Amino acid sequence: MNDDGLKPGEERFPEQAHLDPAARAAQKRRNLWLGLALLGFVFLVGLTTFVRLSSSEDNQSNFYYNMNQTGQQQAPELPPGMSPEQAEPPANLSTEPVVREEVVVEEEAPEQ
Repeated sequence: MNDDGLKPGEERFPEQAHLDPAARAAQKRRNLWLGLALLGFVFLVGLTTFVRLSSSEDNQSNFYYNMNQTGQQQAPELPPGMSPEQAEPPANLSTEPVVREEVVVEEEAPEQ
């Protein structure tokens, strides 16, 4: 039977390691080098991402927006064999929003 005052299923934490000054200095040196290596890796991943995004085709069209230098939208080129008349929107398509009025239909009550 246990005489250390613990209930069944409980465990005692191990004692903390007490390092001498030389071991503590070596631990700090290792931690510093590990931190510098991690910082270098993060910098390398960020630099690689920046270079790849800046040389992508999306950058040619100002990345997110397809605007030329004057600020007007640039029309995409038509596919081969398509005329400008074929590319025009239908005549019944307007740029103004369509506001539909609500139609209320009253039902007649059945006669009794």
